[in-house]
Amino acid sequence: MPRKKSSTPSAPRPKKRSSVRAAVPVRAIDFIMFNSRDVIRTRSFYQKLFGFSQGEEWHKGWSEFDTEPVTFCLNGASPDEEKWMSNAVIAFAVDDIQAAFAACVKRGVVVIREPYETRVCWMAFIEDPDHNQICLHQRKNGTAG
Repeated sequence: MPRKKSSTPSAPRPKKRSSVRAAVPVRAIDFIMFNSRDVIRTRSFYQKLFGFSQGEEWHKGWSEFDTEPVTFCLNGASPDEEKWMSNAVIAFAVDDIQAAFAACVKRGVVVIREPYETRVCWMAFIEDPDHNQICLHQRKNGTAG
C-alpha cells in the first residue's frame, strides 16, 4: 500500500557551508566590508541611494547596515591600515579563530594580519592566491551569518 503524503511540509534541512574535512570550516558569511577614507560620506551615499538603515555597530570608523542575512559594512581604514587593506573584504564565520588561523599558517596561506580582538569579535586577515582578502571572523556571542 503506498504511503500517504503528509499535509505539513517537513522543516528544511540546514545547508552546510563547508565540508567536515575542511581545514577551516566556515559556518556562514558574516559580513562583506568595503574600506573607506571617509566613512560618514560613504555611508550617506548608501543610505540615500539604497535606503540602507543603521545596523549594530555605528560610529565614524565603522558602519554596519541592516542588510540581513549578510551584513554590509564600511571600515574607516586608518593610514596605517591602508597599507594592507584591499577595497573589499569577505568575512567567513569560524568557530575558533585561533584554530582557523593556525590551519592557514600550517598550509602556507599569506597572512595579512594575525588574530586581534575588538569589542564584539576576533578577526584575522589572510589572502587568497589572487590577493583577495579574507577575514576569519568569530563573534563573541557565538552567532554567525
